[in-house]
Amino acid sequence: MYTLHLQYSTVLLDSRHNPPPLADRHSKILLPAGALPFQQRELGSSFLRPLNLSRRREDLRGSRQIIFTTSRQIDVAQSCCSSLEGYIHNIQPLSDEDSQKLFYKRVFQSKHCCPPYLEEVSHAIIKKCHGLPLAIITIASLLANKNSDAKEQWEQVKDSMVSILNAQYVGDILLLSYYDLPCHLKTCFLYLSVFPEDYRIDREELIRMWIAEGFITQVKGQSLEQIGENYFNDLINRSLIQPIDMMYDGRAGGCRVHDMVLDLIISQSTEQNFTTIVEGHAYKSNKVRRLSLQSRCMGNGVMQEIMDRCLQIRSLISFHELDKQTFQLSKFCYLRVLVLEDEDYGHLGNQQIKYLGSLIQLKYLKLNSAGITNLPNRIGHLQNLQTLDLSGSIIEKIPPTIGRLQNLVHFLVGGYYVYFPDDIGNLQALRTLSFVCPCNPVNFVGQLRRLTNLRILGIQLHCSCRDKLGDHDMERYQESLESSLTLLAKHELKSLEIDFGDYPAADKLMDSICSDARCLQKLICCPSLSRLPQRVSSLVSLAHLGIGVTKIKQEELCILGGIPSLLYVSLISSEAPGDRLTIGSQLFCCLKEFVFRTKGIGGLRMVCEREAMPMLKRFNLEFNLALHAAVDVGKLGFSVTYLLSEGMSLCSSACSSKVTSISSSNSGRSLAASLFNSEQGRIHY
Repeated sequence: MYTLHLQYSTVLLDSRHNPPPLADRHSKILLPAGALPFQQRELGSSFLRPLNLSRRREDLRGSRQIIFTTSRQIDVAQSCCSSLEGYIHNIQPLSDEDSQKLFYKRVFQSKHCCPPYLEEVSHAIIKKCHGLPLAIITIASLLANKNSDAKEQWEQVKDSMVSILNAQYVGDILLLSYYDLPCHLKTCFLYLSVFPEDYRIDREELIRMWIAEGFITQVKGQSLEQIGENYFNDLINRSLIQPIDMMYDGRAGGCRVHDMVLDLIISQSTEQNFTTIVEGHAYKSNKVRRLSLQSRCMGNGVMQEIMDRCLQIRSLISFHELDKQTFQLSKFCYLRVLVLEDEDYGHLGNQQIKYLGSLIQLKYLKLNSAGITNLPNRIGHLQNLQTLDLSGSIIEKIPPTIGRLQNLVHFLVGGYYVYFPDDIGNLQALRTLSFVCPCNPVNFVGQLRRLTNLRILGIQLHCSCRDKLGDHDMERYQESLESSLTLLAKHELKSLEIDFGDYPAADKLMDSICSDARCLQKLICCPSLSRLPQRVSSLVSLAHLGIGVTKIKQEELCILGGIPSLLYVSLISSEAPGDRLTIGSQLFCCLKEFVFRTKGIGGLRMVCEREAMPMLKRFNLEFNLALHAAVDVGKLGFSVTYLLSEGMSLCSSACSSKVTSISSSNSGRSLAASLFNSEQGRIHY
């Protein structure tokens, strides 16, 4: 199988913007690139005329450039195709059989397992969906979450449905799912309206914003983050949000919202005056609770109108630059959530956040702009602040008043060589500190030991080289770092990520940390250690391990395989192992994903015995340059020995016991192709 990979950009065209200027801008962008898919929402064909696609027809003739468009309006599709010899592909509804399979699989976790007494009503429900996948999934998710096979409830759902003739009326079914949400989930669901279309919504960020807004109710025995994750998963199970970035443990790293679902959310948010969205034009709402600024170019006077009428808002989320003349942050004194993003241009700078200290009710603050390098000294006035996310900014210095934030729980830092105040240890409520690269390392690591409530720590040690510290300070720094990290590991530290850089005593440091870290669930350390840490086998709670060593040895592989809790292992060997590596039976008994990379040149021979890794779902082997690889993995359904000049990637599913894909360089195509028949896998070049 040959796959053509094209570089492309995504352009969102929206009829709510002023058409001529937008068209003038994008007519210079759309066609010269290799391939440009763009989406439209509620877009009339008249909007495309200013693009004048026909004038580029001769330029495109004979080229391999491609434009993809998606539309629910036939006149828009015809306008795109008429001048460019395009083709309109009308996606057909699912057949009755496929609709039934999709419905049953979502409700009963099986394509053919429906109780006989529900067959008649299920067929009636499926028929009303008319083969539309989104409608089928939504209704099926609604029924699945009711946890009831009572025929009466199914009949009620059927009677509530209108007959769906086309995608325009899918909103009626989505509305059923919305009304079925409990009150707390309705609020969390509507909050998604603050994000633009196709935005990647990070799970942890979203939950922290819910907490700051007060949407999550405390339950005895559970933290607010755990309850928020339950809310998030509930929305996924109801198919109201689409999970993305799936992890080895089955959790989603984030989500996106289908455009039709987003239409529903925006409609309900507007109707209930929940969120006001500004996309470059004036708005009519008299009372604004939450404000989402989603346009790069807001019309004249819009920002001034915001300053005059929106001073009581609780959340302000801006995804682009703000006017320096009219934007006055100090006036939003009721804010609980503030997100300022301008990662593309960096126009958002220190001046716009000068009066942050006046927002005394603020609980969540995210600043994402390369133009922000320093925080105002008055940030210490934000006594209610729970999350401070600076990971997208290039911060040079943390003001000393930061130590006053006694309720700060999550502190995410951006930039290299950040200066931290001496009293950073005063942040006793802190549970997340990541990813820090202190330029005053001796004082900083001495303060670390005071943060005994830390659960997540990410730290870079690049600045520890001897040309920045004298011999005496270097020795004191190493002792203090080892003492602090070992102490934190003995408490309840659950996640530790260390970038050693040029740190000279990495092996000794990791030996000390692993000596007593029974709560540690995630450990990532790079670049390479000379060997595995001593007593790494004592990390009985470890589920995620990413580690690099100079050269992996058989006995070290067996030690890792004996850790019973491991679900994910990423192992990097700087040098190719000389001897054969065997993953023996009963090793890695719970492992879901195994990644092995080697950077050096040399032989690699690996054998996986049949009883090894019984729970494995993904197996990745990555090699560089001309490596001779002999791999014997009987359990996964293949046994190969071949020569590849650049790279190899083997991925297998433990369920099917067949190789699903193999990638190789051009010179290795014929060799790779000869190893697999059509039933065993696919070859992607």
